[in-house]
Amino acid sequence: MKKEHIITVGFLIGIWYLGAFMVHNDILIPFPHEVLRNMFLLLTDFSNYHAIVLTIFRVIRGFLISFLFALCCSILANEYKHFDSLLSPIFLITKTIPNISYIILCLIWFGSEGAVSVVTFMILFPVFYSSFYHSLKMESQNLKDVDAIYNQSTLDKIFHRLIPSLYIPILTTSKTALSLGFKVGVMAEILGQIRVGIGKYLYYAKINLDTTSLLAWTLIIILISLCIEFLFDYVLKLRLKEEQLWKD
Repeated sequence: MKKEHIITVGFLIGIWYLGAFMVHNDILIPFPHEVLRNMFLLLTDFSNYHAIVLTIFRVIRGFLISFLFALCCSILANEYKHFDSLLSPIFLITKTIPNISYIILCLIWFGSEGAVSVVTFMILFPVFYSSFYHSLKMESQNLKDVDAIYNQSTLDKIFHRLIPSLYIPILTTSKTALSLGFKVGVMAEILGQIRVGIGKYLYYAKINLDTTSLLAWTLIIILISLCIEFLFDYVLKLRLKEEQLWKD
C-alpha cells in the first residue's frame, strides 16, 4: 500500500472516530474498533463461511455466463458488421433501465436463488461486450495487412489471433466487473431475502438496527473485493511481463 493510501485511510478512520465520539450512539455510528472486533468474530465463526461461499458462487456464476456470452457476441460483431447494429437497441435499453428494476423483475421471474446470477449477468454483459468489441475492433484495424496476406480460416483467426489479443482487456475488465458483480449480487440477495448468503445477514442487521454488524459485513465484502483485485493485478503484471519479454 502506498504512503498516500495509508494517509487517506488514517484520515477517514479519524473522521469516523470523531463522528462516533460526537454522536455516541452505536445505532447511528459505531466505533471503528467495535466494527473490527465484530468482523473478526464473524470470520472466526466457520458457519458464516457457508453464506460467504454461496454468495461468491452466485456472483461468479453470473460473471462467467456474462463473460462467455459477451466474448462470443463480440467476436461475432467483429466478424459480421451488422451484428453490432442488432445488439445496439439492447444496450440502449439496458443503459436506461435502473438496476433496481432488473432485480425486482428477476426476483419475480426466477425467484431469490436464481435472481442473483441473472441480475449479475444482465449488469455485467454490456461491460464485457463493450470492452471486448472495441479491443477487437482496434486489433482488426491494425492487422488488416496481415489478414490480406495470410488466408486464415475463421476458427484459426478466432483461437490464434482474436482471443489471445483479448488477454489484457479480459483481465482488466474482469477485475472491475467482478467487484461490480458483488455489489449488485448482494443487493439482489437483500431484496430477495435469500435463505443463505451475505445479503441475509445484512438484511437481519438492518431490521435489528445492528449497524455494527452491518458495517462488519460490509468490511468483509470489501476484503473479498480487494483480494479479487489483488489476484487480477498479480496475473495482469505477469502477463505484461511476458509480453515485454516477448517483445525484447
